[in-house]
Amino acid sequence: MHDLAAYQPVSSMPPVRRDLSVMVDADEDEETLGDRVREALGTDAPCVEEVRVLAATPYAGLPGPAARRLGAKPGQTNLLVRVVLRDLDKTLTDEAANGLRDRIYLAIHQGTQYQWAGRAAPGGNFVA
Repeated sequence: MHDLAAYQPVSSMPPVRRDLSVMVDADEDEETLGDRVREALGTDAPCVEEVRVLAATPYAGLPGPAARRLGAKPGQTNLLVRVVLRDLDKTLTDEAANGLRDRIYLAIHQGTQYQWAGRAAPGGNFVA
């Protein structure tokens, strides 16, 4: 016992990692991203074990093709975000993990182009 924090259940299920490349306003931080992720997932928020920024590249530092692919705008930063998902009671399937990943992506990406983990139609529009 190193602290007096309340007990939190620990899952024995395997973690699922998803890396996302997203455009955000330059002043975004990990705390704000985590808040947006939890809000977007609602009752599924306990499946998110970690949201971590692995790398940040300002708009001016992006190669042209990458900026276009992401729908980047001046004043934004590209973040490489790692999300670790783990359900407390069951193993997440790839389909379930990708569904959570897409909801997270939609909640935090502020570019004009989208890249879905699920099926995508021509032009990058999501097909349910």
